Amino acid sequence: MVRRSREEAEATRKGLLDKALELFAAEGTEAVTMKRIAAEAGVTHGAMYWHFRNKKDLLEQLHIRAHWPFETHYLDQRQAVQQDALEALENFLRAALADFSRNTELQCLYRLFHYGRGRSPELAEMAPRLDQELETWRDFIHYFLKQARKQKQLRKKLDLELLSDSLLIAIVGAIDLWLTAPKRFDLRQQTDYLLAMQIQGLRVLKSSMV
Repeated sequence: MVRRSREEAEATRKGLLDKALELFAAEGTEAVTMKRIAAEAGVTHGAMYWHFRNKKDLLEQLHIRAHWPFETHYLDQRQAVQQDALEALENFLRAALADFSRNTELQCLYRLFHYGRGRSPELAEMAPRLDQELETWRDFIHYFLKQARKQKQLRKKLDLELLSDSLLIAIVGAIDLWLTAPKRFDLRQQTDYLLAMQIQGLRVLKSSMV
């Protein structure tokens, strides 16, 4: 009975997190109350507060649940980078964007924590951590570019800081635009064109440009 009760409590908690993510991603954190989340998850208001102290705690737990694909695919490409750094960079970005395109939960998490988060006062306290996530993704890109320069795939005088920023802007911008108008284009199909332009552009970029 104890095990069953524990499993039921965990199922209730997961259901609340699922419903909170769905509502927050669709309507924003300000528009959604704890009471509404509980009601739509089919549990009592008291049960909600048994699992989560307040909305801030709920958001913290949702953020812990966010496993962004950039780190996974960065680690996957660490060996490949020794052979061809720019190809490894392309594979890294392609795999990450593919995950975003097919994973609904990942899309909701990104929409909640990064897409339009400046309009959410509830996320203000989390801003430093969210900013650091973007910096980490940028650092992954910078690593590949640094290896590419060592392999003489890039001109020595190119500013890798600017290039890293530019690539991050392109990737994050693609995700943001797709979330704004998902029927406007297919993210996975567009990834092929985006990366072809970005990676081939890196191969021919003149050092005088940056």
